[in-house]
Amino acid sequence: MTDTMADNQTEQLGNRLKAISADVKLYIEKRIELMMLDIGEHMSRFMAESMQKIGGLFLLLGALVCLLVALAIYLGELLNSESLGYVLVSIPLLIFGFMFVYLKPKSLLNRIQDHFESEIIRAISPNGEEETKQRSTKRLSEHQKTQDQ
Repeated sequence: MTDTMADNQTEQLGNRLKAISADVKLYIEKRIELMMLDIGEHMSRFMAESMQKIGGLFLLLGALVCLLVALAIYLGELLNSESLGYVLVSIPLLIFGFMFVYLKPKSLLNRIQDHFESEIIRAISPNGEEETKQRSTKRLSEHQKTQDQ
């Protein structure tokens, strides 16, 4: 009789462990699904904001091109040579373009990288603004240390 009671208790314990493991498995699956949905939502928001900014940048680029063409025509009329007006407008653009390509200013690169990182952190984490501020101050202090050396 004690053997049957022990077997019965073992069976009950086994059933409880199976139920607990099934519950834990279900809980983990649901947490993973929730996390994937949350990440998807944040990434779609990030992509939507990025597309909006890219659209705005294209509009600004179009406006800049129109202004530069107008400036080139105006300078060409002042100098009585249309081609000279275009040359004068293009020289500063070429100089700045070569500076960005060949000099690769690290401070500008670091600022752009920090901006992208903070945007991604803000999009992914619920308290991203606090983390962004902490990350920015940390990066700034590291940058100042490297300049002091």
